[in-house]
Amino acid sequence: MSNELAANDIYFDVEYTPSTIKIKNEDVLKSLVGEIVKKYTPLVFNETNIPEAKKTRVELNKYKGMLDDQRKNVKREYNKPLKEFEDKIKGYINQINEISDDIKVGLDEHESKQIAIRESKIFDLIGEMLESHGLENSDLKKLEMDKSWLTQTAFTKNGEPTKKTVEAVHGKLAYLGLMKQKTIEAKQSVREFAEISGLEPYAWENLIDQGYQTSEVIEKIKQALEQKKIDEEKKERQRISNEEYNAAMIALEKEQQEMIDDKVIDVETGEIKQELPQLISTTLELTGTFESLLKLKEFMNANNISYRKVGN
Repeated sequence: MSNELAANDIYFDVEYTPSTIKIKNEDVLKSLVGEIVKKYTPLVFNETNIPEAKKTRVELNKYKGMLDDQRKNVKREYNKPLKEFEDKIKGYINQINEISDDIKVGLDEHESKQIAIRESKIFDLIGEMLESHGLENSDLKKLEMDKSWLTQTAFTKNGEPTKKTVEAVHGKLAYLGLMKQKTIEAKQSVREFAEISGLEPYAWENLIDQGYQTSEVIEKIKQALEQKKIDEEKKERQRISNEEYNAAMIALEKEQQEMIDDKVIDVETGEIKQELPQLISTTLELTGTFESLLKLKEFMNANNISYRKVGN
């Protein structure tokens, strides 16, 4: 599409006359203000002239208001032609903006379609390269497509990927294929180590997909084996303890006896097993070293011989 109207063809000039704002009788106004300032500058306020001061201030505010109102009127009239001029120019600019915005929408739609076409061709190129890099379609979820592949400069005038773009795609897929092969090898190492260790390998293999290194997973397997060993030993000790306890309880039930009239009676048969031994008391005076008497005390304690101190 050719432009019938170039920007240089649009030229317009504005005729305006710079205005001069002149205060009539400014000498009189200047003299009047000077007299007012001179008159009221040396005022010293006290109880006697407060009312007069308030009245004077009211008068001064009237002078100030009159001057400010005149200033505003002049400014408003002075700016009126400028405002009318700006409104006209802004209106023309808005008309041009509407057309420009419509064109931008069309250009954006066209660019979106072109990007979709380029993207489709990039995917076709990737599809042709997959097998040579040992990849499958499912592996593309890990592919980070470079945005520069979809720009206009990444394609020839005929709409085909440039040599540089093809090489960039090739390099990205080569890296992806290398990572896939490393993952396969890492899983194989983990699987073999888990199987040798007597563990189910599936869960350990998944750790590779989660980003763990082979050495890290193998270390985790070793820790799991150590914990398993600790748990089994603890379980075995508990089993033995339970068996010993149960055996002791069975023996206790069989040997349970009851004492009646100083006789030991078997609860199950009622048979008198034995009579309790007769207790004998005697008084002895012992002489010996501290060590020998201590050993004697330990002997009596061990053989259930009761004793007590008699006299001093």
